[in-house]
Amino acid sequence: GGIAIMFTVEEMNLIQTMNPTCRRMAIFDIKTSIPNIEDHELKELCEKTLKKMSAMTDADFDAIDFTVYEEDEENE
Repeated sequence: GGIAIMFTVEEMNLIQTMNPTCRRMAIFDIKTSIPNIEDHELKELCEKTLKKMSAMTDADFDAIDFTVYEEDEENE
């Protein structure tokens, strides 16, 4: 199978605050927000998430079910 790129809960939450409907839009949103972020940890999280998103295909991204993370984070 393909490479499954796993996002942490923090990364998932970040993507959800941006634009989770489309990989390219989400990448664009995160990239444009990085210069405005003062918080070092948040900036680092954005850069890590960007790297992961850039390494995956649109199909990989589309296959991610973001709603799972909304309901119950303990339900693995």
